[in-house]
Amino acid sequence: MLALIAVTVIVGVQATTEDATTGSTHRGFPFGLIAVAQGADAASLEQQAVRYDLVPQPQSPEPMPDRGARAELPVITPLPTPVAPPLPPPPPAPKPVYVKAAPVVGTGQLQWPVRGGVITQYYSSYHRALDIAAPTGSKVIAADAGTVTWSGWKNNGGGLVIAIDHGNGIVTVYNHLGSLWVAAGTAVAAGQGIAAVGCTGVCTGPHVHFEVIVGGVIVNPLRYL
Repeated sequence: MLALIAVTVIVGVQATTEDATTGSTHRGFPFGLIAVAQGADAASLEQQAVRYDLVPQPQSPEPMPDRGARAELPVITPLPTPVAPPLPPPPPAPKPVYVKAAPVVGTGQLQWPVRGGVITQYYSSYHRALDIAAPTGSKVIAADAGTVTWSGWKNNGGGLVIAIDHGNGIVTVYNHLGSLWVAAGTAVAAGQGIAAVGCTGVCTGPHVHFEVIVGGVIVNPLRYL
């Protein structure tokens, strides 16, 4: 009995009863079935026509969203980072202007290159210079005003060498120096210290091998001292 009631409730069966005398129709649950099942009220059932309609079960409401689930956030597209405009190119550096200095011209009268020095070897056809001996470190001066054209080492036996152009085609050369005090390109005055006496290159003692060149020809220095 309980199973029949349960089936009636779950399936949603409704009974449609037509009254034979009045012709009216009544809808309701067929509790008469229960009576039939119990063996009672069988006579009244003979006078009634029963029609059963299946009624669809009402739709259940939409399921509630799962509160534990995270809602999907909208995708945010980042804005492009602003880029600063490139810096303007720097202005071109001005080109250096080289002004050629006027050549220093001496007097043509040469001074003694090592004051207090002693000639140990004179000018000759096989020794085209004056050797002037002096203690190591003694000051060597420019014989006249001019421009230094060489200041450094030479592998021709001269060791440390300085050459000065005095203008008018006159050049003086100082060999076997112990140290150099001026660089190439330096303008020097007559009597200015330019080096120290030494014994570099091929030599036997501290001295200055002093050469004088006039018009490209090595001459006897005593003609100009």
